[in-house]
Amino acid sequence: MAAMLLLTLRGTPTIYYGDEIGMAQVPIPPERVHGLGVGRDGCRTPMQWSSEPHAGFSTVDSWLPLASDWRRENVENQRADATVLNLYRRLIALRRSSPALARGAYQPIAASGDLLVFIRAEGDERMLVALNLGGEPVAFELRDRGLKGRLLVSSLGDRDGEAVNKTIDLRSHEGAVIGLDR
Repeated sequence: MAAMLLLTLRGTPTIYYGDEIGMAQVPIPPERVHGLGVGRDGCRTPMQWSSEPHAGFSTVDSWLPLASDWRRENVENQRADATVLNLYRRLIALRRSSPALARGAYQPIAASGDLLVFIRAEGDERMLVALNLGGEPVAFELRDRGLKGRLLVSSLGDRDGEAVNKTIDLRSHEGAVIGLDR
């Protein structure tokens, strides 16, 4: 969900390597901490490229340890499915092709509970972003607002291209970017 918010809001998105595959925080043993022990970020351990030895990062053990899930959570394994990596790719591609997401105005839409909704607009292009930040499914009424369009990116990766009219139903922790009709 953080990727969806980061890549649909105004401003320059900043992505640290490993965010795009969901790399986990790794405890750094005291003997591997440099100097005073400040500034070492456990999320910035070696990039998990593959399930090959040493996560495809090196041919030898690295100074910092790998996360325990590196054989499963790596770039190679995530390339072919609707994972965090492909969500980042789809959102970056959409942002690059969309004037509204790249430089458009921000307009918040009143919503309740765990729902965050806003429109990004530039010229004739309008994108509605709806994020369900909660653990329960929610429906957001579009009909009363005269909005309809097509779901361009769903954070869960299985609804892209759906027509959206009247309501947008969001599952638990799901986000959607909807290209609104002109």
